[in-house]
Amino acid sequence: MDLIPALQSRGHDVTVLASYTGPGLPAFAKVGSVPVYRFDTWSALSTKDLKSLMSVRKAISSFKRELNPDIIHLHFGATAYLHLQTQSAVQPPTLTTVHALPESSLKENSVFSKVAHASQAVNAVSSKGKQLLSQAFPDLVDRFSFVYYGLGSAWQDATRIDPPSFGEPVILCLGRLVQQKGFDIALKAFARIVPAFPKAHLQIVGEGVEEAALKQLAATLGISHQVRFVGSVPPHAVREVLNQASMVLLPSRYEGLPLVALEAARMQRPIISSDVDGLPELVRDRESGLVLAENNEHELAKAILYLLHNPEQAIRMGKAAAQHLEEHFTFEHCVSEYERLFQKIA
Repeated sequence: MDLIPALQSRGHDVTVLASYTGPGLPAFAKVGSVPVYRFDTWSALSTKDLKSLMSVRKAISSFKRELNPDIIHLHFGATAYLHLQTQSAVQPPTLTTVHALPESSLKENSVFSKVAHASQAVNAVSSKGKQLLSQAFPDLVDRFSFVYYGLGSAWQDATRIDPPSFGEPVILCLGRLVQQKGFDIALKAFARIVPAFPKAHLQIVGEGVEEAALKQLAATLGISHQVRFVGSVPPHAVREVLNQASMVLLPSRYEGLPLVALEAARMQRPIISSDVDGLPELVRDRESGLVLAENNEHELAKAILYLLHNPEQAIRMGKAAAQHLEEHFTFEHCVSEYERLFQKIA
């Protein structure tokens, strides 16, 4: 929603093909200036219904032929398999962006491997991501690149930034409630620090398949009264959620470079993250946050306690994160680099 309007403003004609992500979404909609066509790829893949798969495959092939694009920019996910299955419809050069890199994607027989071999360029979202790709697929090393995200125009506007408060600490987890994000680790770590900081609260913002399991874990740990499950919030409310946080936890099991990390840095929040993929490239240990040597509740609890006992250092880290973001993760650079990649493969 940031990148595409920026590309349109530079004269590019962009159409989105997406999977349905929820009930009640139309098959076609113009989202702002962006035309979005939705196909039932996720349902067809998850049910493995052959008739549905063939129907979606036929519809996507027809759509590709009608559109006849100069370039396909594939974001690896639910649409990737059906992109491979419909390649014969049209064969423009393809740029694939891979956002997160679980080990299963880095195997030679994976769907991602097939997508990478079928793409003229493959872009990671961090330097470490590019390194992992190069190690897993050395025969494709010339195709790999990386481009950092930037925060779009909505985040460039002047905004009120309240310094983190530590009187009644609010420890924030923000993101999809899925195993990847490690919010179960956050709950176990929080349970360890409650005796020392009984006024602290853990706030979990987001929705996902792990919600019931996380609530049950909070109850089992005896901390339900100090854990707030907020649900999802609209994009414009994210800044206020971050403004209320004393720190942000990112104990992800694998990642690319989560957008919430950039948003937390923009709001000058100290971040505690796991040492995976692109996170340490934004969260520099002891400078703009804390990076866990091992991603478990023991290490995370120690890191939380360190920030709670050293609020002045925590505030300094948050400001350093904002400075690092401004210097190395600019939106204009992100747009220009994608434009350069498009021109290269075209």
